[in-house]
Amino acid sequence: MFAETSKLVLADDDETVRNLLTMHAERGGFAVSCGENGAEALELVTEDTDVVLLDLQMPVLDGFGALERLGREHPGVPAIVLTSVDEAAEAVKAMKMGALDYLTKPFDPEELLAVLRNAKRLRRAELENEQLREALGGRGPAVQIVAESEAMKEVVGQAEKVASLDATILLTGESGVGKGMLSRHVHAKSERREQPFVTVSCPALPRELLESELFGHEKGAFTGAVRRRRGKIEMARGGTLFLDEIGDLPIDLQPKLLNVLQERQFQRLGGEETLEADVRIIAATTLDLEQRMKEGQFREDLFYRLSVIPIEVPPLRERLEELRELSEAMLGRIAPQAGRRKARLSKQALAAMQSYDWPGNVRQLENVLERAAAFCEDGMISVEDLPAAVRGSEPSGRVPAGIGGIALSDLEREALVQTLALCKGNKAETARRLEVTEKSIYNKLKRHGLM
Repeated sequence: MFAETSKLVLADDDETVRNLLTMHAERGGFAVSCGENGAEALELVTEDTDVVLLDLQMPVLDGFGALERLGREHPGVPAIVLTSVDEAAEAVKAMKMGALDYLTKPFDPEELLAVLRNAKRLRRAELENEQLREALGGRGPAVQIVAESEAMKEVVGQAEKVASLDATILLTGESGVGKGMLSRHVHAKSERREQPFVTVSCPALPRELLESELFGHEKGAFTGAVRRRRGKIEMARGGTLFLDEIGDLPIDLQPKLLNVLQERQFQRLGGEETLEADVRIIAATTLDLEQRMKEGQFREDLFYRLSVIPIEVPPLRERLEELRELSEAMLGRIAPQAGRRKARLSKQALAAMQSYDWPGNVRQLENVLERAAAFCEDGMISVEDLPAAVRGSEPSGRVPAGIGGIALSDLEREALVQTLALCKGNKAETARRLEVTEKSIYNKLKRHGLM
């Protein structure tokens, strides 16, 4: 339904500002289209635009006029407005008109990227939910859970039994087993389902940015904090906060999270006001937290607060009996993205997949099916359309029909998928094999929609 590339449309009548914004946005993985005013920018907005960045003061059509038209012509596409420090009232007006957020000039590059990425995440989540609602005929929660095996029936049964409670849940299991999807399912079945579901990936940000991401910050709390910003705990107010890879939460931030769980209170970074934490927390980890406690990397009191209701999600190799149903559900969503009305597995392809142990679990399965749906002929996925590792053979040298030239971004994505699977989801080992930093791996995974 949407392309992998992050697409930004920006409008500013100052060429220098446009060039700076473009440079920083492209550094953050965005493909940028520019206009000198709101009218030009709106001509560039399409269905797969992730975010629009608008200066408020422009000739022909200013930011306010562009906001109003954007809401009519492209509902759902988030807008960020750019204003000067002394135009706070203008920014408030823009927010009331539907702007998601605002930035002040001179802008901080890291803040710019954080705001753009947040807008992109919201846009992608909305599009995914639309897809799921369409697939489900508009009925039930916007989450697909396949539970054909006894192991998964037990897991889903546990999750649904406690969904109506506000107790904290700790999801454990290997990388890619579907902990994030299960957390969304719990939220959709809970009394909080009409309120936000907000995700924080603990290892994806450096420590100083993670603290601000979680708790928010006050103006002047640190260099670049040009205004107050809400954290994810505030954004999730009344809803659910999903803390992915909680085992990687820095040890010095753990007391602050413990306070949220115990006292239901927190403070923004650099602030003195005590705020209420009205959220249900679901945490997930691939790490052995008890081992982390022995190593002094995870607090015992936090562990017991998080694991009020522990649920272990089994790996895909232990529930291969549901591989057919899981694949069919995924292909129902994936095939339209590949330009096909439908795609299905041949008996031979299914047999090969059932003989594979899926070290990357459900996430790897989805990646394999995306690739196969794009390469297959006549909507039928054959053994030859599967990666060599899955079909149990070395690469044949065959180039799938219709592939032509492969974009560098696609090659990078394939390398990530294959190496991550080889390393059984271990991101540190993946980074070592690909000779990049672990932070780079997380950034690339996010950019390619693999997290």
